[in-house]
Amino acid sequence: MGEETDRYNPDLIDGVLVRWINPGRAARDETAFRHALKTAHRLRAAGERMTDAAIIDAYERAYNIAQREGADGRAQEMPPMRDRQTMARRVRGYVTQGKTDSYSTPTARYATTSQRKALATMGRRGGQKAAQRWSDRESDYAKGALAELKTANMKRSFSTDENKGRVLAYVSSRKREGYDPASVEVANELGLSVRRVNELRKELGISRKRGRPAKK
Repeated sequence: MGEETDRYNPDLIDGVLVRWINPGRAARDETAFRHALKTAHRLRAAGERMTDAAIIDAYERAYNIAQREGADGRAQEMPPMRDRQTMARRVRGYVTQGKTDSYSTPTARYATTSQRKALATMGRRGGQKAAQRWSDRESDYAKGALAELKTANMKRSFSTDENKGRVLAYVSSRKREGYDPASVEVANELGLSVRRVNELRKELGISRKRGRPAKK
């Protein structure tokens, strides 16, 4: 089996091979993890950098597709960013060390101990304590957390191209005012990380010049 076979696989949805726990119920974490790993292999084969952002973007996109196609009544439970960053480092390590190939990615059933750990720890840290806090959805903690999740999910819903457009529009508007904004300002305004803003500015060719900002 290979990617050529996947072209005719009905579980290949928008470029993501969705894994299933049972009919109608997608294995969201495993789908996302496998897609992130495959993406990292493709980046390496193309001679491109396996950045955290690229791997995490692949994970999030695959998770959202699995959620859309096979939520089976479950709310979205995207692992926290800290766990996604850990996942990205592990994926990069697997690819660099040749522990997986570009197609036969690890599964929860057949993975090595270290690979199973990458799946098992997704979102597990602090899980019991968090579950206690979430038991009362009317509590101040739950209401505050839900509001933060809604805001974060809205920000994550933008694609890379959309974020490029947002960054370009904001920086351009500030430059028209005679000011070259720092990436931390752009990040705070658009709800992105400073590192992500720097990557997007570099891709757009609008990295901030060193020195003092331009004056009117």
